Amino acid sequence: MKRADGRSEKARWRALCLAGVLWLGGSRALVAPPQSEVDVSPEATPEIQQVKPDQATVGDEVTVTIEGRNFSRGVYVSFSNPSVRVVSTRRVSPAKLETKLAISKKAPGGAVSLYVSNPASAVAEAPFTIASAQGPAPAAPTAEIQPSESATPEVAAVEPPRAAAGSQVSLKITGKNFAKAAKVSFSNPGIRVLETSSAKSTELMARIQIAADASTGTTSLFVVNPGDREVEIPFEVAGGAPAAPTAPAKVTTASEPASTSAQRFEVYNLGDVVNILQNPNKPKGTLSVPAGKLIYEEGGKELFSAALADVKEIDVNTILGVNTGTFHILLNSGKTYNFVAASLCPADSQVIVDSLRKTPH
Repeated sequence: MKRADGRSEKARWRALCLAGVLWLGGSRALVAPPQSEVDVSPEATPEIQQVKPDQATVGDEVTVTIEGRNFSRGVYVSFSNPSVRVVSTRRVSPAKLETKLAISKKAPGGAVSLYVSNPASAVAEAPFTIASAQGPAPAAPTAEIQPSESATPEVAAVEPPRAAAGSQVSLKITGKNFAKAAKVSFSNPGIRVLETSSAKSTELMARIQIAADASTGTTSLFVVNPGDREVEIPFEVAGGAPAAPTAPAKVTTASEPASTSAQRFEVYNLGDVVNILQNPNKPKGTLSVPAGKLIYEEGGKELFSAALADVKEIDVNTILGVNTGTFHILLNSGKTYNFVAASLCPADSQVIVDSLRKTPH
């Protein structure tokens, strides 16, 4: 059948269908893709819309789902109370996280804060409740006055101040001006921060993993507030068990005959540092302390000896406060001898220094 304008009914429906397809295609082009199809910048500030469940009982282990927006790769979940330990966090999508929590049996009941932050973003906060096993959670205690995020943190002590390569250690950092969600980091890439928690503005707890092949020696530990104010303090990565001075032997006193009971340490004499570094086959020397004397031998020949009473100082060598891994022996005459542990490991040099200092003079 034809219309008065000469177009058939079939042609008219074909034109209408084509127009509908074009319109639908244009509409789809105007709809933004869901966030699950795009990635998120680590600088984007996360948003928390819902936490399910938003409470847990003392002693429980529970998986919490956090829904919201702007969760980037490397997103970090933490709590204001160290009694709530984050076991693991899985980023399902930029809009959803799954976090496994373990609540300490000694955790006090009440309200705490849940924090979500991207690697380089401000922190997002949501309420969370710890319920006591006996009944409803008590009213939240008066919150501690937190320092401003723009305040500069200060560190008084780090316990322990050193740890061995290949170990996992919990650090206690005390000081002041630690803001909510303050972070801990290291300049040594072999140290990974597994978890950080803050009970109050004067104390941080950080659990770290040190790689077995991490560089040894002094590195920098940073405490960073969300406002990018930070403080830097030294932290030492020690090597494995020392090769020579694993267990210092008994020191021979002046009243005893010299024997194999004297302390003996394998070292290099730093009289020619370039030769040591370029020639790994250079013979090692031996520092020993028999019968009230400090003796250095190399190749079976005694090259240096001094009575312990003539030793003024034994200490590690530092440059601008950084341990070089070497040590010196300074005599009352002003003569100085420099050495390094034969393993070339700073931690072994420190062990030798500590052992020699304990030798009775």
